[in-house]
Parts: sequence; structure tokens; C-alpha cells
Amino acid sequence: MTKDLTSIRKELEKLIGRDNVSNNFYKISDYCMNHIAKKILAISKSEPFLVARPRTVKQAATVVKYARSMSLPVFIRGGGTGYSGGEIPTMSGIVLETTGLDQIIEVDSKGRYVTCGAGVSVKDLNSYLQTEHGLWWPHDPGSREWATVGGAISTLGVGAYSTKFGYASDGVTAMKIVTPEGDIVPLGSKVGHQWSSYDLIATLASGEGTLGLIAETTIKLFQVPSRRIVGIALFSTFEGAVQACNSLCDAGLNPESLMLEDTLRFTLESIGPFISLRDPIVKELKLDSVEAVLIYSYGGFAEVIESCGRHTREIITANRGKLVENKQVVDTYWKAKTELPSWSKDIGKLKVHSFTPAIPLAKAPDFNRKYEELTNDPKLERIGARYYIILPYLECTISPTLMFNENDPEAVMAYDEFTCKYVKEVLKMEGSPVSTLGVGMRLVDVIESTTDMAQVQFMKHVKRGLDPTNLFNPGKKIRI
Repeated sequence: MTKDLTSIRKELEKLIGRDNVSNNFYKISDYCMNHIAKKILAISKSEPFLVARPRTVKQAATVVKYARSMSLPVFIRGGGTGYSGGEIPTMSGIVLETTGLDQIIEVDSKGRYVTCGAGVSVKDLNSYLQTEHGLWWPHDPGSREWATVGGAISTLGVGAYSTKFGYASDGVTAMKIVTPEGDIVPLGSKVGHQWSSYDLIATLASGEGTLGLIAETTIKLFQVPSRRIVGIALFSTFEGAVQACNSLCDAGLNPESLMLEDTLRFTLESIGPFISLRDPIVKELKLDSVEAVLIYSYGGFAEVIESCGRHTREIITANRGKLVENKQVVDTYWKAKTELPSWSKDIGKLKVHSFTPAIPLAKAPDFNRKYEELTNDPKLERIGARYYIILPYLECTISPTLMFNENDPEAVMAYDEFTCKYVKEVLKMEGSPVSTLGVGMRLVDVIESTTDMAQVQFMKHVKRGLDPTNLFNPGKKIRI
């Protein structure tokens, strides 16, 4: 760092308080991949940088103004649960950690909105809303305990209920942002129409912290369902499962959750850690003859969702799906998906969702076959893929999971090669190589090398227009 680190720290302490400045991250979650990503992302974690944790939006603006005056880059960090290095510093500078912005500012129970700081965790926000108001924000990722609201929004987060409610950013109607100049700017209202400007909320929500800091947000809420039903069905082919999803949509049904998993993902992550695969209730599923598993849920009034459940079961049966009747299996899966983190910190090897592409649902069978084909390298261990289906558009966001030894350079190389090859395959399927979780720093080269140069240049114009000094998250998402 060209500036004197000690003097910078003292000045930051004067601006936002001694307890809010550190040489280290305040919070490293068990869930976080990136605290062990040094080898994968080839980034040194030993370079000196400072972490500032502002407690108010005004303090956040003060930190940004100071960083700008000192020509120091600012790296915005939420809960640190990303997979692409979005919050890891690329150089010495200031890490602005948002977890101090954790206030729940206002709940409009009648209109069903919440205004909160961007640093409150998804779990804490929903626990408070459900306990105090009987409301919820229907975003439920596996990282819920650590993921922040701002982080989820700025990476277009997906979760169990995205089928009905969309991505994490879809319920956002207003924001308070800090610009690269350190100005505090309100955006939006309590409706989704931006009559006085471009849709800057959508722009900021897709920016991964490269265009501005999301400091506060207003989100649309919903009543906690009085009842929920969950079902699982097994299909001998992916094509059959996809056709069942099409039929559900054609019938006018609107499940809150609709997910596909290949048998490997269902076995290794959703069932295997909780029920022995030798248990008779698992053996009777005859998973050896199953290619795809369909999971659905409905929430609401009992008589309505029971009718939906009945029609869903009829459609599944008509499409040659086999319903899982064992309640223990269904309950175990749902608990693993909606209550437990995606993986344990004691897993040993590095387990990652290499990237999270989005494709038309009709291409899911092709995608899964390519996933199996491109992970034949003995250095890579395939854990299976999960497909989050978004209705009514019949598209899906996918998490294809791998495990490998991050201490083995050949395994790391195989992982990178897999990602590059798969990006090209997704483009052939007319999908997007990245949908949620972000481009970060890991996928910058891959995305730029596979994207039309005119589009890349246009994105650079947007970045330069909103952040002319490249203050926020330099080296991330789009390289300037």
C-alpha cells in the first residue's frame, strides 16, 4: 500500500470509531468458501488492507469519500458466502464490510414491506419478520445464516422458493445507495415502476458491488403460509421430469418450489447425510433406475394447496413419475434444503458450485449429460446438479457441484478447464453462463472471452459512467 497503513487506520477510526476498523475480517462463516480460496483464486490474503465496518449509511458514505480522497479502492463485502471471489481484495485497499448495517428500520405490516440495512442476514431478517409480524421474505438460500440481504440482492440470489417469487432482487422496490463519490442516493418507492428514471434498482442489483454500495433496501413481503405441502417424484429420464414441469405450468398450477435434481445430488447431499443408503426406506426407492428427482411445494390455505397437490400428483403419474410416499424421506429432504446449510465445514475437500448457469428448462436433459461427460477427470468428484425452475418462464438456474483437493494443482487446473468448457456448452444451449452468485473475479476472463466484444465494451461504458475512478471492486465482474 502506497499510503501509510497506520495513519490510514487512525483516520478511519476517527471517522467511524475504533471498534469498527480492523486488519482482519470481522466475520468468516463456516459456509464461506472464499476463506480457503487463496489457491483457487490465486490471490494473496497476506497483503495489508483495512476492514471498515460502518454502522450507519452516513458512516458508509464517509468511508467511501475518504477512500476516494486517498485514491484507495473499496471492496464491498457482505457475509462472504459467494463462490467467485466477489468480495476478496484484488489489491491493497479498504474492505467495506456491510454486516454493521444490520438494522431492521421499518416494517409496514399493512402494506407488507420491510426496510432494512443491507448487512442483516437473511436468517435474522426472516426470523424477526415471522416471529413479530407473521410475514416473510421468500428468499431461502442454503447460506441463509450468513448471507446478507444486500449480498443476496446484488448477486441475484436464488433459493427454494424462487419458482414462485423469483430471484432475491425481484421483490426489491427501493434502495438507498452510496455512490462512488460518497453521495447517498434514494432509489424507487413501494412499487416496482421507476417513472422518474431508468430502472437503476435492477442495474444496481446486478452490479455485484461494482457500481455502487447497496446500503438499505425496501423489500416486498408476504404472509407466512398457514400450511405447506411438499412432494417428491422420481423419473427414469430427465425428459420425463421436464415434461411433467411443462404440464404443471400448462395446468395453471403455481408451486412455490419446483426443483429438479439428478440422482447423484439427491443421494449424496439431500438424503445420504441423514438416512443410510442401506436403509430399507431408501432401497425401496430403487434409485438405480432413476435419472431425475422432482421436488415441489405449495404454501397457503389448506383447501387450496391440497387441491393443487392432488392435481400435481395426477400430472406426475400421467407423465410416468413415481411419487415418493414415505414421509420420512420427504421430510428429511425438505429439512436439509430449507433448514440446514448447503454443506458442513468438516467436509475435507473443497466443495464448490463451479458456476451457476441459467438455461431454458427444455435443455436440462442436455445439460445434465454434458455435466457427466465433462467431469470424467479423476481429479474431480461429481456431487450432482440441482435445477431451480423459475415459473412461468420455464427457465432454470443450476448449481452443478464438484469436489476436489485444492492443494493439488492438477485438480485446480481440471476444475478451471471444466468451467471454461461448460461456459461454451451453456452458450450453445442459448443460456447464460452465470445467473446467480456472481461473476466476481474468478469468471472475468471466461466471460470476457466468450461474450460479444460490443457487449463487453458497452458494459465497460456503464462501469466508467457510474464509477469513473474504478473505486468499487476493481478487477471484479468487468475488468477496466
